Amino acid sequence: MASVAVPAGTTSDRVLSFRLKWLGDALAHGYVWAWLAIFALPFLATLAYSLRTPDGVWTISAYQYVFGSFKENLLLSLQTTVITIVINLVIAVPAAYAIVRYPLPGKSFILSALNLSLYTPAAVMGVSLVIAYAFLFRIPQTMTGLIAAYVVGTFPLMLVPVIVALRDLPMVFEEAARTLGATRMQTFWRIEIPLLGPGISAGILLTFVIIFNEFLVTLFIAGPSTTTAALRVYNLTRTAGFQPSTAALATTMQLVSFVVVLLFFRLFGSRYLKGTYLI
Repeated sequence: MASVAVPAGTTSDRVLSFRLKWLGDALAHGYVWAWLAIFALPFLATLAYSLRTPDGVWTISAYQYVFGSFKENLLLSLQTTVITIVINLVIAVPAAYAIVRYPLPGKSFILSALNLSLYTPAAVMGVSLVIAYAFLFRIPQTMTGLIAAYVVGTFPLMLVPVIVALRDLPMVFEEAARTLGATRMQTFWRIEIPLLGPGISAGILLTFVIIFNEFLVTLFIAGPSTTTAALRVYNLTRTAGFQPSTAALATTMQLVSFVVVLLFFRLFGSRYLKGTYLI
């Protein structure tokens, strides 16, 4: 029986290839983890600062403020954020449908005008809203005015992802549903809305992150009884400096945002964002 000759250097080539692959993977992981450490460092520093007294003693005493009056500020921020998301959804989905599905004249101009708040400085937006709400709508320094300001500022963040998702949605799904006897509203609620999940999910997530942590426009619009969590942290920093108690409040806000985002991806990521945001 003839023997099969093994090319010289095959084993060493495989070992070299394995080592090069291992080195490449190690460098890639090191690169990602290095940037993660850089980006996470400010948040970790805030956490560490909140756990130390001026004398250098480690303690959690600063977090007593979190379970005091700051709890009301957190609940107010969550309340305004949820209301804003709901209003944005109610407005953005029909608006996106009209822009994509109907031949509106001046569609590009309309879309650019709707996105105006995205490229307007927050200070300019705050001044403009104060003037409009005080002299036109008569709702200055009210809860209604604050939520209206949030809707104006974040509506494009809900509209644009829904428009993108609707443009990527083939008409064949709607036509098939209508052919099978579904009414126009049945097609919209049972076919199109579920298929728009990626755009709606992205809009919800973007709106939450922006509104929950927003303070500059709130500084112009909010009244004495509408101090959100972000505005409370800003006011304390401005009046008392950066104290461990203020760092504890900031850390709590970071933790709430982080937990909400994780829960969002846990509940909706595998269903709507698979292949887009997550691998």
